[in-house]
Amino acid sequence: MTVLCPISGSSKVTLLDKITTKSLIKTYQDSLGLDVFPELKEFVEIGFYHCQESDIRFFYPMVTGSESFYEKLQKFDWYYQDEKEEYDYAKNYIKPSDKVLEIGCGKGAFPQKIKSLNYTGLEFSKQAVQFASELRLNILNESIEDHAIINSETYDVVCSFQVLEHVARPNSFIKSCIKCLKPGGLLIYSIPSADSFVTFFNDLLNLPPHHVTWYSDESLEYIGKLFELKVINIHHDPLTNVSRRRYKYYLMLRYLQKLIHYPSNTNLIDRSIRYKIITKIASVGARLVPSLILDSDHELKPYGQSVTIVYEKPM
Repeated sequence: MTVLCPISGSSKVTLLDKITTKSLIKTYQDSLGLDVFPELKEFVEIGFYHCQESDIRFFYPMVTGSESFYEKLQKFDWYYQDEKEEYDYAKNYIKPSDKVLEIGCGKGAFPQKIKSLNYTGLEFSKQAVQFASELRLNILNESIEDHAIINSETYDVVCSFQVLEHVARPNSFIKSCIKCLKPGGLLIYSIPSADSFVTFFNDLLNLPPHHVTWYSDESLEYIGKLFELKVINIHHDPLTNVSRRRYKYYLMLRYLQKLIHYPSNTNLIDRSIRYKIITKIASVGARLVPSLILDSDHELKPYGQSVTIVYEKPM
């Protein structure tokens, strides 16, 4: 079996790690109380690969979550957030006269941030569509691939926030987004950054069936070249209050791992008793790390969790 990069199609990929679906199912159950067996039951293990050509890291097989899986996640109040740094950044590129398409619009938080009078959202979750319809938003329950068939060169701005990392066919997704754009239009993606600290420890939601691709700045620039898009800007979120707490935990975890010579960043999932003890201690210790260290120009100050890139389609 030849594994190919889902963006470049290149076979120049390196296997970084393997996770058993058994351990993945157990970890979701223990951490979030979610049963992901229906999502993963057909597979024994999933590989994690790095494409040397595109710098994209991805899981294969690309097992993505069903609507039922995301409905379970929506029960957590932190899953759909109305206030996001990426929204405030992206809205600066949208004029009131722009015709805007958002893929994966959720409950319709972003259109309430912009002044566009011509907005369309695409969303698979029927619950989210129902909620957004109460706000009298134009929300369609269809894929970007289907939407692009009859909406070629229709929109001034096409955007998606925290979506690209979820899709099993990102190449097709991006092509369809570009097809919907008018010449000179803007394509805006916001995704978790593979250059941020969140990739340095076991973040469950960065794994299948939730996330199936990881993107660095280098890979985002590669996408621009591959699809002949001009990169207007790449913007990294600053640390939020939530990510500050997670970063302090990461600092403490790394310190403890070095202190006891415990190998770090070797496995996507570590269910050993020793690791569980270390993480418990790190969680307590993180509360003692002063936040002031993250407010200064300290060398440890990292990127925030998400990155937003703005592309321009050629005329």
